[in-house]
Amino acid sequence: MAAVFIYLLLVAGIVYFISSRKNLGCRVFPGAFQSKGFHQRPVPEEVWKQVYETASMDEARLIRTRLAEEGIECVLYEQGKRGIHGNLLAGIGLATPATVVEKAQSIIAKIPA
Repeated sequence: MAAVFIYLLLVAGIVYFISSRKNLGCRVFPGAFQSKGFHQRPVPEEVWKQVYETASMDEARLIRTRLAEEGIECVLYEQGKRGIHGNLLAGIGLATPATVVEKAQSIIAKIPA
């Protein structure tokens, strides 16, 4: 009977240790770019604003990488609507949470053209 109790105590300790280690990876301030495997869910009420638009996907990815290095979360999107004359829009946009728009735009302004 004592052996069963010791095994249960050991299993509970292991489960507690594993769960406490998982939570350490999620303690990041809001809006931060998180490491691989730990993705914070976006807040539905949060407002996102466009900070940059380009026609080149490579340029957009370069800027997204630079913003990620600075800890700014951003998304790339391709405009899917057509213009007033039926032409496809060629723009690739970058959007960030409204709370970090000024910081993101200052970083983008410093990137050499």
